[in-house]
Parts: sequence; structure tokens; C-alpha cells
Amino acid sequence: MYLPHYMLRSPAWRTLSTTARSVYLELSLLYNGSNNGRIALSARDAAERVRCSKNTAARAFLELEQKGFIRCLQRGHFDRKSRHAAEYCLTLHACNRTGERASKRFMSWRPDQEKFVAGVTRDTDGVTTGTV
Repeated sequence: MYLPHYMLRSPAWRTLSTTARSVYLELSLLYNGSNNGRIALSARDAAERVRCSKNTAARAFLELEQKGFIRCLQRGHFDRKSRHAAEYCLTLHACNRTGERASKRFMSWRPDQEKFVAGVTRDTDGVTTGTV
């Protein structure tokens, strides 16, 4: 696994939480050169691999997506009949599923672009996540 210096020096990487960095490394370990876009990792499995809670791992996936390191191509679901982890594409590499070139969206991310908000807010049905 090779992580290029320009990515490691980018503002997006520098502002990632340590959990998000760890989850990215786990996703990178699952990438074999021909499965980008079909890299499956659930929040539960990520939490077990990086030794954090499932909710913390889910926030790490959201952070990686917001800062442009990954893109979710198929949302996961978990029910009694079928279990399917979400499938991700690393934007550092070309997508083998769609044929798209590497977007490297993390290179255009800037700290002043967004503020992450997570938590209970008034007049909602519970936990709200998103950008402001």
C-alpha cells in the first residue's frame, strides 16, 4: 500500500480525525488494484478493526466522504434476510466499477468550505448530521 506524499500533505488529510485516517488505511488494505468501487466495509467491521465504537466508525466514513477521500457507490443494509456492507471507491484511484478516472477530490477540499455538525437539534426527529 502506497500513500502519496501530496495526499498526506493536503489540508484534507491534515484535518482528518485519527479514526478517519485509520478507517481509510483499512479501506486501502482491502483495495487490490481491481476492486475499486466494490470495496466493502461495514461500520461494525471498521469499528472492530480500528477499535472504536460503531457510531465513531460511521462518523469516520462520513468525514472521509465529505473531505473527498472516498465515495459510497452502494449503501449497505442490514436486515434478517440479507446483509450487505456499503461499497466504496477510493478517489485516489480510478474506479473499476464505473470506469471513472481518479477524481482526487480531497485535493480541492479547503478547511473553510464546511463545518461538520452532528448531534441532536431542535425541531427534528433525532440525530442530525450534515454541513452548515
